[in-house]
Amino acid sequence: MIYLIRHMQSEANVKHIAGGDYPLTEKGIIEAHELKKQINLKPDILIVSPLVRAQQTAKILFPEKEFIIDNDFREIHFGNYEDTLMVDNEFSLTYNTTPSQLHKVTHGDVIKDRADKAIIKLLNYLSKGDIVIVCHDTLIRSIICRLKGENLDNMPKYKPLIPNGCIVKLDLSPTFDIINHKEDK
Repeated sequence: MIYLIRHMQSEANVKHIAGGDYPLTEKGIIEAHELKKQINLKPDILIVSPLVRAQQTAKILFPEKEFIIDNDFREIHFGNYEDTLMVDNEFSLTYNTTPSQLHKVTHGDVIKDRADKAIIKLLNYLSKGDIVIVCHDTLIRSIICRLKGENLDNMPKYKPLIPNGCIVKLDLSPTFDIINHKEDK
């Protein structure tokens, strides 16, 4: 099983900043400790975004577990808008309506490419047991869209955003049923 966990509340969340590398807020730290008491995940592998807010979340939730830092699970890079306020502008309009085109506005990551890279990694990790990945909202929502075969422009319909501390369980096992089986005679 694969679990994607969005980091807890960060300074960027409070200040409405796109991307950047910000630590958890005091509230985010407290909520991470509360979440730790509620979950019973025992990952065989723990993978974490290189951004500080994801690493802080992972250390609180799984203090005894060593983790792998994987750049393919960091937040989408928002190019020219990285580390800027999410205000009513071309960036926020595109992000909230046609995220598949965001790279044309920001000159940052192509969300589809980032999601596909992350999915390939997920598939490679599948055979290693229960996997927990602590990462970010935009990446999680884009992975969901890609796995469901949806256009990334459907991403805004997953509102509210994946909340801080939200755990998304992915079952990527190839299960099937044969519905018309007849015994050979």
